[in-house]
This record gives sequence, structure tokens and C-alpha cells, in this order.
Amino acid sequence: MSPEIVRPHVRPALLKPVLGVLIASVAMTLVGQAFAQDRASTQSQSILGDRFNVNFGLGMAVLPRYMGADEYRSQVLPMLTVQRGIFFADTARGVGLQWQSDSGFGASAALNYDFGRTEKNSTNRPGSNELRGMGTVKGATVGDFMISQQLTPWLSASAEAELRVAGEKRGNRYRLGFEGIAYHSQTDTVTLDIDVHAGDGRYNQTYFGVSPIQSQRTGFSRFTADSGIYAYSAALAWQHTFDAHWSTVASVGVTHYTDHTRGSPLVETDAEGSGLIALNYAF
Repeated sequence: MSPEIVRPHVRPALLKPVLGVLIASVAMTLVGQAFAQDRASTQSQSILGDRFNVNFGLGMAVLPRYMGADEYRSQVLPMLTVQRGIFFADTARGVGLQWQSDSGFGASAALNYDFGRTEKNSTNRPGSNELRGMGTVKGATVGDFMISQQLTPWLSASAEAELRVAGEKRGNRYRLGFEGIAYHSQTDTVTLDIDVHAGDGRYNQTYFGVSPIQSQRTGFSRFTADSGIYAYSAALAWQHTFDAHWSTVASVGVTHYTDHTRGSPLVETDAEGSGLIALNYAF
């Protein structure tokens, strides 16, 4: 039987797009397992399914301190996915619902939280001492909406919109991507994700812009970030399944910032890498 791609958002609101790319790779494992377990019962019985599917994971990530930083930090990432029927709750995507048809079309909607960015070094959220004077980007509740279409047994396309609902008025971001299975066997799956990331004017200004007041406080040159594509990213993930319960995922990612944002004094490098390894258990 051909492998089926079930791509959740990844929405790891902690850092976009870097951590989001890696979390998406791991979340694909956790949510994909839960969704595959519950899909048959959902179709044959009701949208509530007939059982809860729970997956737990613990990972370690190495990633830039914030979008555009040339310094890195490590972060421990506990991951939990609970799903029943079309409803889910997990640490990557928040709380919501998802649906997928026999033709390979899928859709999901979720409420999640963006932790923003601090102006000091932090182990659990984006931020750096180099941003002192920029001010803290406070957290925001966001609505995440995604559609996907499986094009072939090994390739799917997806589009995502993350819209600010409450909290910090940080704007909205968007993603368009392709997800492919490069290799698949009974125990191993290798996937490749390629994404384009864009933001509206407020989002890009929040994370890449420098206002006149911020310029006076920090010494950074002024920079106005308009709406548009701010980065391209790619991630390669390898999942190894030990048995019906245990599996591991390793993922590496790279993010390349576009000319649209490279002029910002906050973007210290054209490209940045990241990596993550996680151990997962399905109950």
C-alpha cells in the first residue's frame, strides 16, 4: 500500500519559520500516527470516532535565538498529541479539528498561541540580548487554518494562514509548501518539506522592522518591512519506527531570508540552520 502523507500544521508558535519547520516534521509523525489510527473509525461511525489516540514525544532542538539571528540556543521540547475523530489537541498546533477525504484533500482549523519575542537571551522563547531596546513582542492568540491536497502517493501541497485573534497586534503570516516522501519502508520514512513564508505589513514590521524610536534606543538603522515573502525554508526528516509504540524522528532544516528582509539590521545572516531529534511513544 502506498504511504499516505498526513501533514498537520506546524505551528509551533515558538519560532517561525525555523522551529515551525522542525516541529512540523515531528508533528507529522505524532499526528499522522493518531490520525491514521482514528481515521477508519471516524469514517465508519461519526466525527467523534470511537477512541482517544494519545502520542507523547520528547525532543531536543538547536535553533537560532530569533528569526535572522546568527547565534543559536538549545531547547527541550515536550510534545503531546491527543486526538479523537476530527478533534485534536497538541503542543504544536493547539486545539482544533481536521478532516481528510478519500481523495487526499484535507483541511484543519485550530487556536494556538504565539509566544512573541523577548529582548534578552531565553531558553524557551525567541529573543536575544542583542535586541535590548527593541521592546518585547508580547504573545498573541492566533487562528491557524490550513488546506492540503495529496497530489501523488508521495507528494502533497499545502497552504496555511495564521491569523492574529487576540493579544499582541503582530499581524498575520502565510505559508505555501510541498511535502514529499523521499523514502519509505516498514520501519523508516524520509520526508522533505519545502516552504515559502510570507507576512502582511504588520507582521513583517513586527519581526524585521526597526521604528524611529527603536532606532534611537538600540542604535540599529531604521528599517521598514513591507508585506511580502520574507523567507524560504526546507527540512529533511527521518522517522524510524521500532514497534507499534516507539519511534524516533531526526530533522534538519535551513531557512533562507529574501531580499525583502535581508536589509533589516535584525537579520544577521542570509541563511540559518536548525536541528531536532525526538523520541515518541504512541499509547
